[in-house]
Amino acid sequence: MRINRKKFINENITSFVKKIKSKSRKDIWICGGVKTINQLVSQNLIDEYHITIIPIILGNGIRLFQENNIEIKLKLKESNIENGIITNIYSKR
Repeated sequence: MRINRKKFINENITSFVKKIKSKSRKDIWICGGVKTINQLVSQNLIDEYHITIIPIILGNGIRLFQENNIEIKLKLKESNIENGIITNIYSKR
């Protein structure tokens, strides 16, 4: 059974995630933009990545990951296609 609890925070995201992970073994779902993602990647705090590809070619845009992030090796767990949109789920190797 899944219990959805939404919480909006206005504090340092890496400190918040470290605190939650130390207190609970439950999954944490975080939605955010490039700044949120890169703060968590730099601290190696993401266990599973859900990366969605929408088939639109943009002239330019915001990078998903910063150039100076640490290297994290991933393995594909699952891939889904729905209405031409591909979602790949990766976990750390």
